Amino acid sequence: MTSRQLLWQRLKQHWKGQYGVLKSVIDWTVFVYFVIPATVISFFVYKSWWTEIPSWMDGIPVGILFLIFFFLLWGDHFLTFVREADRIFLKRNEKLFLGLKRGGIIYSYLFECLSAAGLCLAIAPFWFRHFDLNITQLLLFACLWVSLKWLIMGIKGKVDVMIRGWRSFLRGIPIFLGALLIWQFSYSFFIDQAYLLCVALIFFNSFISIALVRPRFTSVYNFERDLAIDQLEKSKWTEAIFRISMDIEKIPISYSNRKSPRLYSRSNRIFKKRTPKNGFLELFIKVITRDKQYMLSYFQIIGWTSAAAFFLPPIWLKVAVVGSGCIFLLSWIGNVWHKVIASPPFTRKYASEDAFFVGKRSVTAVAVIPFLLIVGLITYIRIYIFYQL
Repeated sequence: MTSRQLLWQRLKQHWKGQYGVLKSVIDWTVFVYFVIPATVISFFVYKSWWTEIPSWMDGIPVGILFLIFFFLLWGDHFLTFVREADRIFLKRNEKLFLGLKRGGIIYSYLFECLSAAGLCLAIAPFWFRHFDLNITQLLLFACLWVSLKWLIMGIKGKVDVMIRGWRSFLRGIPIFLGALLIWQFSYSFFIDQAYLLCVALIFFNSFISIALVRPRFTSVYNFERDLAIDQLEKSKWTEAIFRISMDIEKIPISYSNRKSPRLYSRSNRIFKKRTPKNGFLELFIKVITRDKQYMLSYFQIIGWTSAAAFFLPPIWLKVAVVGSGCIFLLSWIGNVWHKVIASPPFTRKYASEDAFFVGKRSVTAVAVIPFLLIVGLITYIRIYIFYQL
């Protein structure tokens, strides 16, 4: 077997795994009632943008595209498609092993180019008809974006991917600030039409990226790091789906070696008045606030709904998005309540009492109020900006 054949085999396994993850989320009912209608509607909406730019784009500068694309820079790595079993045989066959790694890294470079092309195709109606820019400028913008993404991927391939938690956050701050500075230079050069400086910046990003990736490209002694990166990429979507799904049992993850949690370390009482309803509420609050995944999911629902309400067209669509987000939030709260309160044997025997249902209604109201306030405020700000401009 040649390295090209092995790479093709690993690529098929990779995409088959991605398809399996997607299939676990989108069953036939979701596909028929949501995916197909959403695809058809998106096609006709996109087609309409080529004939008439929607009114909600009035007053939006090109800098918004730079801001949106900055947040699309993150999350990917250069892949080498190595596997745990490769340390037994493949690592000793240096020529075959290096051919596999090189093919995977080249594939990663090309895949990001395709991603940039797809994103630029999505914004093309606004680029040409609203911002009145040309295709050369669009290609320059795409090259600026993809070269910076290559640079970020190269840097992330040099750091220890096994570090998690607050240390990972601190380590990521310099990377974030450095990328923000480079992207700010890219925006300034582009707006000032300093295209030679833009090209120089593209070459700089690409050269540094290649220099950072070169050790992985030419050496077999980065096996552990390559394996950790590929396993991280392989599992990130699966872990995201597991966190969202309430029907899949998760293995508890220990984030620290502390003997007691940071919140309510001495089991402090939240409510002075001891009633059955307050008992359910206190248990639910402690479990949710101690688990960062639950809190992250809650704020993600608010964040994505707020972003959609801000950027999507007219008021009727904003109302539909907010309504859908509220329904999803209610479903999420019900699933979490069932998992935290109704499922454990200790509390399940009290599920028929009135306090159980009163507590659930109280939790729902408390969780929905911040959602409506934040999303409503964001929507109001967007409508206000639109009418002012």
